[in-house]
Amino acid sequence: MTREDATSTVPDPAAALAAARSVAGTLATDVVARDAAGGTPEPETALLRGSGLLPLLLPAERGGTGAGWDTAYAVVRTVAAVDPSIGQLLGYHYLHSWRIRLNRDADAVARLDEQGASAGWFWGGAGNPRDAGLELRPVEGGHLLSGTKHFATGAEVADRINASGTRTDTGEKLSIAVDAHAEGVRHGRDWDALGQRRSASGSVTFTDVFVAGDDVLGPNEQGTPGAPAYATLHVLAFQAMLSQLHVGIAEGALAAGAEYTRTRSRAWATAGVEEAVQDPLVRARYGELSARLQAAAALTDRACAALTEAAGRGWELTAQERAEVAVGLAAAKVVTTGTALEVASTVFELTGARATKAGTGLDRYWRDARTLTLHDPVAHKAVEVGDWLLTGTAPVPSAYS
Repeated sequence: MTREDATSTVPDPAAALAAARSVAGTLATDVVARDAAGGTPEPETALLRGSGLLPLLLPAERGGTGAGWDTAYAVVRTVAAVDPSIGQLLGYHYLHSWRIRLNRDADAVARLDEQGASAGWFWGGAGNPRDAGLELRPVEGGHLLSGTKHFATGAEVADRINASGTRTDTGEKLSIAVDAHAEGVRHGRDWDALGQRRSASGSVTFTDVFVAGDDVLGPNEQGTPGAPAYATLHVLAFQAMLSQLHVGIAEGALAAGAEYTRTRSRAWATAGVEEAVQDPLVRARYGELSARLQAAAALTDRACAALTEAAGRGWELTAQERAEVAVGLAAAKVVTTGTALEVASTVFELTGARATKAGTGLDRYWRDARTLTLHDPVAHKAVEVGDWLLTGTAPVPSAYS
């Protein structure tokens, strides 16, 4: 499939969910082999391009579906339950295509929306806050961008990269949209982690990459102390997406484990039953996992709905309103982290020793959960929730809160 072929758009939320199920069905046919191989997810990206799901959050008047985040989360979880790497890629695409509107240049945002919907753009990012910042050197008609980001999920397969850079002459930090295929963009292809093996999360280096003035979205207020609350919502949006991904991974692991138990597990010799699904210990443990997962999903959906409502306030959003959303998302992060790891590990106790064979593929859920839940340390989220409860102290807006 060429990029020119991938310009369809799902017309409504119902069609989006149907498309997500279709994508998940296709991914399921060879997910174990692709996970084992690692590498760049070019076929999977082509599948997403052709699905019509990429412009899901873009306004209908600009060529998108005009769907809300509730639909986007449902789509991402459907994909992540089968292939967490591609669920992350799609979820991050939605984040990056949306976060450009947290900047003040509305004309630039509208233009990028229209171009992205028309061309079926896939968005990636290059904003790892633990790295040194990118530099922008002013030249005629724009800037030259230079620097490296060592974790840039989606950038390797993207059409546009969401980034920011600091002007070398004034020190001003600007938000920019970078053509991922421009001269001087080099992808390290160096992602070699325990899990999320096909999430295209390796490094990207920019060497004098030209960024036209029209692709500068204005001053980057997102990381400025005392910045408007609305401008800092991108951080909370990423936290929300991570919790949704945790839930999706757990849903996939639980479904895969239950299917294995139904069709392949043998009853234990002393259980006194003929089939594993008749064992009361197995039934009770699956029930406990399902109940906890449902609770984690409900908490996450509630926290994400609060974020969506806060984003709807736009530049009128207050610091107090943001703080309440941040604490809710921190609580969801704590719960979903524990739930994803518990479910992905416990299914092995319920499926049996033969389920550890490499071809079964159950291990990928634990590896993906273990990798993704380290973004960022969950203990610090628990501290934020505890501080809010004990002293009313709000999380300080930062690159992670």
